[in-house]
Amino acid sequence: MKRHKLLLKTVVAAAGLAAAVLAGPNLDAQENDYVLTLEKCQQVALDNNNSLKNSRLDIKAAKAKKSEVFTNYFPVISVSGFAFHSLDYQFKIDMNDLFGEGEFGNMMQAMWEGIAPELGTSTSFNFLRYGQRYGALAIQPVFMGGRIVNGNAYAKLGIKAAELKSGLSRRNTLEEVDRNYFFVVALIEKQKTLNALQALVDTLDRISKVAYEEGVILKADRMLLENKMIELQNGKVKLRGGMRLAKMNLLSTIGLKFKTTELDKYEFPDASTTQIPSPESVYVDEEKVVAQMEESQLLELQIEAKKFDKKMTLGSVLPQVGVGFTYGYTQLNGLNKGRWNGTIIAAFSVPITDWAKSSFKMQQNQVAIEKATNDRNHLMDMLILQQRKFYLELTSAWDALELARSQKEYNAYLYEQAKNNFEAGYTTISDLLQAYSNVAMVNENYCNALSDYLTALQVYKGRIK
Repeated sequence: MKRHKLLLKTVVAAAGLAAAVLAGPNLDAQENDYVLTLEKCQQVALDNNNSLKNSRLDIKAAKAKKSEVFTNYFPVISVSGFAFHSLDYQFKIDMNDLFGEGEFGNMMQAMWEGIAPELGTSTSFNFLRYGQRYGALAIQPVFMGGRIVNGNAYAKLGIKAAELKSGLSRRNTLEEVDRNYFFVVALIEKQKTLNALQALVDTLDRISKVAYEEGVILKADRMLLENKMIELQNGKVKLRGGMRLAKMNLLSTIGLKFKTTELDKYEFPDASTTQIPSPESVYVDEEKVVAQMEESQLLELQIEAKKFDKKMTLGSVLPQVGVGFTYGYTQLNGLNKGRWNGTIIAAFSVPITDWAKSSFKMQQNQVAIEKATNDRNHLMDMLILQQRKFYLELTSAWDALELARSQKEYNAYLYEQAKNNFEAGYTTISDLLQAYSNVAMVNENYCNALSDYLTALQVYKGRIK
């Protein structure tokens, strides 16, 4: 009888130990390379994600484009030079060219041909065999049909669009990190459950051997325990492989370099909390949420871009005015000795022949604006519907979490009853083992429900500014 009571006390102590294991250790690990909280995973992902890196470069490129377009406000300055030397003179003029082919012209030509040799010169007048021209030209646009102003405004839209796309990439990255992190957390909770059950089964295995020999328990109880041990081992093997794959997926998602042989060293502190917000406490009207989302703002920018396309088309047929100034050095052989000079330039043009063509193009631009507006309205409705769907999924996950929490509390109560009955000798080891198996099962269900709700919560809140 004393031996039987000793066995009872040992089993009860083992059950208490298993419950403590199930509750999990008091995690107070110091921050190191192998301890990754959710916040740290998010920060590492934001630093390493390739899409985010490229989106930051897109913003930089858009700003550079804006600076490039802004230079159209300034004068266009160019420096040029030109020099030539011909094999023969470009212009040859004699008396017949000056006075015509008539009698007077012939007389003057004959007279010059007689005088020219004595003077040591040619019988004709030769000009422009070589020369040179160097100078600078500055043209200041005065009015270009509004294309410079609209071009700069268009470039600002490019910066805004790049920033919105970067924000969208950031949100998608964080959602993926959260989803993978909570999946790992769920597996860790399952691992705690299996370890707790394993602690109880190992203790019961040692005790049951003695109890079976003493005739305290039946062979069926012993066989049930052996089957449970085999199931636990299979479950732990599968969980170990799944845990490694989940960790590998999370580390790859955040862009952290790792060695496969070190996967088991990584620790992920429990992200769950006892004060989880309910769906009602985080609800925000869908239309307000969608109005602030990056997708809706990009749709608005698309309409603005189409409007600027129309303005640019109109600007191509409006008058264009520019003023300028050129200054340089000119020297032409036979005409001048070379001198510096400056010239003021004014230019005015109206592309009349393009009016009809541009009119039809503007009609196309207007159609594009209307299509973009229709797309905006349609996609806004779709985004509102999607946000409502996320909230419904959040409420469903909350209901599942509440049910799992109730089952967890109820089975914990049943386990305490089974333990008390076992201590009093009213139930067998198999009854206690079954009661604890139920506790382990509902704890696993609770971990899954908690992971699903936290993931749904992050997805829903990720779209709220």
